[in-house]
Amino acid sequence: MNKINTKKIISDYSGRITAKRASFDRLVAHVMGTPTELSDLNFLCENYLASIYVEFECLVSDLFHGYINNSNKTYLSNIESKIKNSISNKYSPWHATHTNFSGPKHIASAQLSNLLDPTSWNVTFKDVAAMQVRAKEWLAPTHEKAFSALSASDVALVDAAHAIRNCIAHNSASSRKVMNNKVRALVTGPTCTNSGLEIGTNNINSIGKYLRVATPGGMRIGVYSDRLKAIGASL
Repeated sequence: MNKINTKKIISDYSGRITAKRASFDRLVAHVMGTPTELSDLNFLCENYLASIYVEFECLVSDLFHGYINNSNKTYLSNIESKIKNSISNKYSPWHATHTNFSGPKHIASAQLSNLLDPTSWNVTFKDVAAMQVRAKEWLAPTHEKAFSALSASDVALVDAAHAIRNCIAHNSASSRKVMNNKVRALVTGPTCTNSGLEIGTNNINSIGKYLRVATPGGMRIGVYSDRLKAIGASL
């Protein structure tokens, strides 16, 4: 049986982030010192953040797909439980106990895609907490542990990047409120790796301006890029 190479999924993700970062740095160097430097930087930062978060989101979807393709016992057990609960609720516990569910030892990649989402969307989550719950439900312990092991600062970083990306995409009052709350909560302790990314009492009015601010680790957008790359590689 052919199994998806999940190590290659992660390696390819890291490679794409590296390539996009190099392109971003070249464009930054090109606009520095020009009359439109600040507005150009704002535009570049916003587009780069949106791009790399989408890469992270696709990575997670591909990894769920790959990990279940490699080991589907936990996934099938969860599906069996849901089926029996549904039968029990609609008919009776007796009917549920007399219903047998038998899944295959291996689910082919193409078939798995249809099972995870028949409408052909990626496997996505509203936040990291939801991602971690689904990982426990669907993934074998050896694969799930990387998701549950994410630190508080990792979780806060991903959720903030997600909220920023949504605000860039939608620019609604609600998305802006969520973004400011998530960014304001970025620092989770005195040694938090997100130091310098958080904001105070003032809300973010310009996302690009927020992302281009310099921190001890470089421009904020660079810190987001490095952290998303490292977090993705840890999964």
